[in-house]
Amino acid sequence: MMLRARYVLISLLACGTSTPTSSAYPAHSSAMALTSNGSELFVVNPDADSVSAINTVSGVLEQEILLGNGHPTPDGNGAYVPAVMPRALALSSDGTTLYVSGERSGMLHIVDVATGTQSTVTVGSEPVGLVLSNDGKSVYVACSQDNTVVRVDVATRTVIATANVPNEPWALALSPDGTTLFTTHFLGAQVTAIDVSSMTIIQTSVIADVAPRGDVRLANGQPRGLYDAVVRPSTTDLWVVHELLGTSTAQPYLNFESTAFPAVTVMSNVSPSAHGAAAGVVQQIMSTNAQDVPGVNGAFADVVSGPHAIAFTHDGAYALVVDDNSEDVLVIDANAHVEIALVRPLPGHQPEGIVIAPDDSVAYVQERNTNDVIAVALDRSTGVLVPTIKGTPIVTIMSDPMPVQMRLGQHLFYSSNTDEYPLSKNHWIACATCHMEGRSDAVTWRFAQGPRDTPTNAGGTINTGFLFRTADRTQVQDYWRTVNTEQGGSFNPDDPEDVTLLNAIAMYVNYGIPFPVPPTTSPTLVAKGAAIFTGIGCVACHYGPRFTDSGSGNPFLDLTGSTAPVLLHNVGTCAMTSVFPDVAHDDIAGDLRDPCLYDTPSLNGLASTPPYMHDGTSPTIADAVHRMYPVVNDGAGVAPLDAADEAALVEYLRSL
Repeated sequence: MMLRARYVLISLLACGTSTPTSSAYPAHSSAMALTSNGSELFVVNPDADSVSAINTVSGVLEQEILLGNGHPTPDGNGAYVPAVMPRALALSSDGTTLYVSGERSGMLHIVDVATGTQSTVTVGSEPVGLVLSNDGKSVYVACSQDNTVVRVDVATRTVIATANVPNEPWALALSPDGTTLFTTHFLGAQVTAIDVSSMTIIQTSVIADVAPRGDVRLANGQPRGLYDAVVRPSTTDLWVVHELLGTSTAQPYLNFESTAFPAVTVMSNVSPSAHGAAAGVVQQIMSTNAQDVPGVNGAFADVVSGPHAIAFTHDGAYALVVDDNSEDVLVIDANAHVEIALVRPLPGHQPEGIVIAPDDSVAYVQERNTNDVIAVALDRSTGVLVPTIKGTPIVTIMSDPMPVQMRLGQHLFYSSNTDEYPLSKNHWIACATCHMEGRSDAVTWRFAQGPRDTPTNAGGTINTGFLFRTADRTQVQDYWRTVNTEQGGSFNPDDPEDVTLLNAIAMYVNYGIPFPVPPTTSPTLVAKGAAIFTGIGCVACHYGPRFTDSGSGNPFLDLTGSTAPVLLHNVGTCAMTSVFPDVAHDDIAGDLRDPCLYDTPSLNGLASTPPYMHDGTSPTIADAVHRMYPVVNDGAGVAPLDAADEAALVEYLRSL
């Protein structure tokens, strides 16, 4: 491949060199694990509630180990909700025991490989990242909704220590010597280092926003979706994969090539000996070369999107990044910090995990949507790594329990593969680029209607009334306009083939993205908060199973309001004189919408979707309560809630 790119965005903070420490391959969270000789591969199946064992020599599925009560099935309403949703696993050094994080079960699942016998340890709400200590005596688990990282003793199978960390810990990575644990914060643009002996925080480092650099097509924005991190072998550098979301750009200039950019951040000096003022300094951020801007201005010659997992060859010479949305594997020269190859297309969909064989001869990639694993041969005979797909995909499940149309919708929701469907342009943007994990990206975009916080899709849109902050749409299918405007897609809502695809996306959004598991809360405080919620009048607007009055009195969701009113509210959050104001605009059918009247949002899964308000100006639930309490009590002069009542109300809202 001819290189058109060099590295981009050198931080002014530091440019320190890497210091060799150990040649051991550092542990980090992964959806896959290999035995020490590389002959057997284990992989999670999040949507099937199972773990699979694959013989890498024969390329055959040996067994599918069901977790919990077996494969999920749609409930009476059609919702598809896995009971376990395994996300990461680790294998004991002797290959006898698997440790699996169950995002929805809230448990660490421990599996005897030979017999399939299982036991569980309750660890917290929505555990995702998981690593095994170097000595095999402890398992560390990141509980994303509880903001904790727990240490489980393997011998007693109990939680023996807990570190309270900033919001939404996700991926975990160990230093080569195993003394320091790193956790990314999924939507917080931070990495926290934890001393494993005391389970106390050493330092939380920030990956700063990248300011616009003139042309909006040059990589810039807020770091979000910190899916994976790993220490590069034989160095003290932590590599973190994520997105940059270009929230400084406003429509009409906000389009597919200025919305989001893939990124790999290199943080230097993260070894235990380097702890101090310089620890965790961002050394460099690599991203895409802007395709139509003259000159080389990025590290990646090809456009990729949705970096999800990263693995190094064991000598640390090359990094392989799995891109969930553009559905490819990007190969980076780890010394030069530039792309050297791209494996595209992959034979399946929604790649989420990668692991490299002990001899560096092959990489295995997990493809979640198609429930398979592909092998990528890594040839270095010419002195440069050349990747090629090896063989055919290896299935990981006996049969797919997810309904066929829903599975198609999942693929479409996560895909920016321009070669397959009219969802994007140049492999750039997917629905999941902003609705990460089907939820939010915790940023505010400068849309034509005004500043808009990204809403969650978790739990679907059924029974939530109108859609959009000012009731501009009525169904998921209406988002063809978002696909065409922001993603560069070319959907035609009158084309039967495109309607079929839109219906599949709607089925997945409405029935295939579960509500978040609420954080662990105090039942006593929740009960008190529920009474306060009713007593102070919040139920005037937030009522029913989805805690909203949207569509009330208008069961057919008539956008015009001519046959039934479109119930909207002025709650005092409108900003018509700000740098980027709310403006009057038309809904999808051409009906006028006031800039300051808003649709009531659902409160389900509230804890997982900060910031709050239509423009994201309330960073916490407590701040939102401060702002809304006078509104529901008819004036700013009302006495505020006392601290105890406010704490109880916040606890109740967190529990929804």
